Amino acid sequence: MSDEPTADGGETVDPTDREPLRKHLEQFAGTDRVTETRDGTLFVEFSRSAFFSVDAEGCVDSGMPLHGFDGPADELRFDHDAGEIHVRADDATVTYTFRRP
Repeated sequence: MSDEPTADGGETVDPTDREPLRKHLEQFAGTDRVTETRDGTLFVEFSRSAFFSVDAEGCVDSGMPLHGFDGPADELRFDHDAGEIHVRADDATVTYTFRRP
């Protein structure tokens, strides 16, 4: 996986590669909204009902009103222009899109 731009304008990040992941989360949400817990989970909270987190093993936990995702991710694609994070898991049989509130 690479953090190079993809053809659709997004950038793909390995969810276990902490430095590029933090950079993209801060660009996505703002540096003041990204925190790191004791176990290394990067956590972004937009409101009580809108959040996105990735633990050190690459498991994503996210929530928005009416939907959410909780599970391991193979890759994350950040589309900063559209305000979206695309989660791909299980060899692309599982996909989830988190939209910036």
